[in-house]
Amino acid sequence: MLEIKNLVKAFNGRPVLKGVSLQVGPEIKVVVGLNGSGKSTLLKVVAGILPADGGQVFLDGKEITSLPPEERGMGYVPQRPALFPHLSVRQNLLYGLRGKREDAAWVRQVVDLMGLGEYLDRRPAQLSGGYQSRVALARALIPRPRAMLLDEPLSSLDVAIRQKLWEEFHRVLRLLEVPVLYVTHDREEAERVGESFALLVGGVVQEVDSARQAFAALQSGVSA
Repeated sequence: MLEIKNLVKAFNGRPVLKGVSLQVGPEIKVVVGLNGSGKSTLLKVVAGILPADGGQVFLDGKEITSLPPEERGMGYVPQRPALFPHLSVRQNLLYGLRGKREDAAWVRQVVDLMGLGEYLDRRPAQLSGGYQSRVALARALIPRPRAMLLDEPLSSLDVAIRQKLWEEFHRVLRLLEVPVLYVTHDREEAERVGESFALLVGGVVQEVDSARQAFAALQSGVSA
């Protein structure tokens, strides 16, 4: 269980997160909101990339609010793949272990699931955008994180490629059976990937029943 309690974050005195609270079980919870609503900030604070100004983050009952990112047991996939250009795909994938013991069978399973077997010796620049996104997700999965955070991981790709990857990402993320927070601004992506949904508006989160309800609220400009 990933628990976020009254999370607060401001930049230069401007509040972005105003007491965000969420509970995420072993599911894919999609968070939607307008540009600038704080979706990326929320994930970065939960990941430990940005410090919280207030509130708490718990993972499996343990408070991790003050822990550095590498000690939180979370996988994080940013908007851009952020792969190391000088490393091969194989080296990028194993980088996430950083001294942890390699489970060769699990690494092979992830590689196979993401269709990366024939690309392991290539550099990121030799891959299409879709395959770079696959590598970014696989790199986050290989350390077997206890939660996953994905910040619009397919937003830089064209529609046809995104549509092909939605089901792949959903299938692979469900394999871990851990809490997943998935941010997107695309309604169809939310519907195809998500299992539960939340709306970030005015610095606070509201649970909603469906992606349709979330996006209808955004379009109408009123509370869900």
